[in-house]
Amino acid sequence: MAPMTTISAPLAAPFGLLSRRRNGARARLGPRGVKFVSHGVFSQQDERIRCHSSLRQNTIVASENENPPLMPAIMTPAGPLDLATVLLGNRVILIGQYINSQVAQRVISQLVTLAAVDEEGDILIYLNCPGGSLYSILAIYDCMSWIKPKVGTVGFGVVASQAAIILAGGEKGMRYAMPNTRVMIHQPQGGSEGNVEEVRRQVGETIYARDKVDKMFAAFTGQPLDMVQQWTERDRFMSSSEAMDFGLVDALLETRY
Repeated sequence: MAPMTTISAPLAAPFGLLSRRRNGARARLGPRGVKFVSHGVFSQQDERIRCHSSLRQNTIVASENENPPLMPAIMTPAGPLDLATVLLGNRVILIGQYINSQVAQRVISQLVTLAAVDEEGDILIYLNCPGGSLYSILAIYDCMSWIKPKVGTVGFGVVASQAAIILAGGEKGMRYAMPNTRVMIHQPQGGSEGNVEEVRRQVGETIYARDKVDKMFAAFTGQPLDMVQQWTERDRFMSSSEAMDFGLVDALLETRY
């Protein structure tokens, strides 16, 4: 692992100092002194400020569509600091929610950034993930395989569905699991609607996805393809030791219980 580096949080740039007068107007500190502006003139600027603040909060604390928080934030004298920034300084990436395109974009940007900062330092991905979009998961895996740093994986909690691709797709010898981790693999899920031709194409895409996933698991684990197909026919739950025996991880990390 690369030595710990310190990343300082940027100071939030103020939009302008605002104060309220008794008559309801506001004062803005400008380059030529204080100017009093009526509500109507300032309403648009207030709306822009609120929008910017809301977007910044979403990128730091929570995602859209009522998904769980992307990463908790802590308050510092410089303002809110997301813990992902602290982890990023130690070349650690945490995936703790359903993987959609937004989560994939965040993880990929972190991987590319760490690779640009240090091409020789290892990267570690911690996984506590129930699954997600296969396309987004494959995008993360492709980035893991493409960048020069070695990317290790650590599973804890639950690593289910196609999130197991990321766990098993880490650097050989750097794939770990906690003793109480539960791992589940199965064939990709799909649904079809529309006219006959659309349904036929969607079914074909689902069949292709299953064949792709089974071949990837066979390559990661060293198991025969027909055995992998049997194991992914239905939901297959495994303990961390069973996942290691199957070849999804290389070693278990010891804890007290």
